[in-house]
Amino acid sequence: MEPLFNKVDIFNVLEHQKQGLKEAFQKMTNAELDADPVAVTARLLEDFGINVPVLEEDNKVAETKEAQVDVSHDPTRFIRDRSRPFYIGGTEITVIVPFRGDAGLFGVQPTTFTLNPPFAEVHGNELHFVYRLTQPGFDVDAATTRTLGQVKQYLQSLEGSAEQLKGELQQLINSLVQKRKQERGAHSAIVAGLKIPVRQAAPREATATPQAPARKGDVDEEWDVFISHASEDKDEIARPLVEALRARGLRVWYDESSLKLGDSLRRSIDKGLGRSRFGVVILSPRFFEKHWPQQELNGLVTREVNAKKVILPVWHGVTFDDVRRHSVTLADRVAVQTSKGLAVVVETILSSIAGEK
Repeated sequence: MEPLFNKVDIFNVLEHQKQGLKEAFQKMTNAELDADPVAVTARLLEDFGINVPVLEEDNKVAETKEAQVDVSHDPTRFIRDRSRPFYIGGTEITVIVPFRGDAGLFGVQPTTFTLNPPFAEVHGNELHFVYRLTQPGFDVDAATTRTLGQVKQYLQSLEGSAEQLKGELQQLINSLVQKRKQERGAHSAIVAGLKIPVRQAAPREATATPQAPARKGDVDEEWDVFISHASEDKDEIARPLVEALRARGLRVWYDESSLKLGDSLRRSIDKGLGRSRFGVVILSPRFFEKHWPQQELNGLVTREVNAKKVILPVWHGVTFDDVRRHSVTLADRVAVQTSKGLAVVVETILSSIAGEK
């Protein structure tokens, strides 16, 4: 599991949302404002407010399965070498708690926080609390209740900021509307002072309207590769690989840089999957344990029609037998192993992409 509420500060979020509202208002025409100012205000408040998640605890469920559990850090066990994992058979219990609201806010640090944030995994509109046990006696219900209590305290602090933002956005809209009225009044006064007849200016051709340059995050953005990985592999291989591919000129969809604050996780990943030419899938022991990376893999598989190659497998700490146990079709593909070095992985990916042009 990963720590929640620790990726970005709430104050940065509030400023980002207010700046976004200003930019959206500037693009609005006087006709839009005059037609229905109440509806305009309501739409802006909805678009740039923050939708704090609400937990649906009454609908929580548990999933169980047999699993290999690393007990190398268990001081009660006699283990000769604790410098590497020591696995024994056990049970994995995942408590799933659905929620409503913006999943991205589970990465926002509120005004009130502790140095020991709650841990969980965010999958779509679900929180997953994962416990790996080797013996009975651990109270999963009590542990989940304690962690949920922490989560709710953080969400309560975010709700206070959401209310604060709503009031500040309303004040901002009022000031922007007033400024627009003053500008329009000045324009009318200038025109009224003319001593010569005034005729209506002819409408400009659509092609004469200057277009704003495309910005990162616009709807038509596309990428060369989508990086699918387990979060535990981020520091060791995913992030270095992303940096190396970008240094070679590739446009890379990567969750740390391609997800913006307030984005819906599922919608953003779906966009990345759909608008990337290739999917680099980092197959590792952690990858096969996780639900979300395998959902990404399924999305890439659906794009491989008419013998078109989309998936570029990278093996990280796995063997042919490991991959075959989870997917025979994946094991049959030509893959590059990270044990050969990052430079080899990058060159192999570039060669594969070049061969598909």
